Amino acid sequence: MRQLIFLLLLMSATSLRAQFHFDFSPRRTQEEQRRETFTPPQFKGGESGIISYIKKKFEQPEEREERDGRIIVAVLVDAKGKVEQAQIVRSVSPTLDQEALRVCKRMKFKPAKQGNKKVKGRIDITFPIRRGRLSFNNLPTIDV
Repeated sequence: MRQLIFLLLLMSATSLRAQFHFDFSPRRTQEEQRRETFTPPQFKGGESGIISYIKKKFEQPEEREERDGRIIVAVLVDAKGKVEQAQIVRSVSPTLDQEALRVCKRMKFKPAKQGNKKVKGRIDITFPIRRGRLSFNNLPTIDV
């Protein structure tokens, strides 16, 4: 009889333990999940496509200003791929800044995606300026 009671207690203890599940994997926050599935806006042709577009469309001002630096334009792209807003983040000179804004506002993008849904997205575009002229020499153009 003792053996039977011992056996029943042993079986009930193991069956209770089997009902508990311990999950030691780290929980992902909603922000982490959003980042994993977010794809930023993309210009046709990638970075080299942006460089060739800028070289073709950027009109050098007649008055040359001997300035060096980088114009950075923050571009907000809507869910249809059109530029909704463009703003100067880093300036070199007012004339060059205005030309960079003009070029950015005419760009067309593949819209950003959140999973499979098209959403608004932001991308930063850099215009490297050397001695008052647009100059691409192995400098990154896109910053997401």
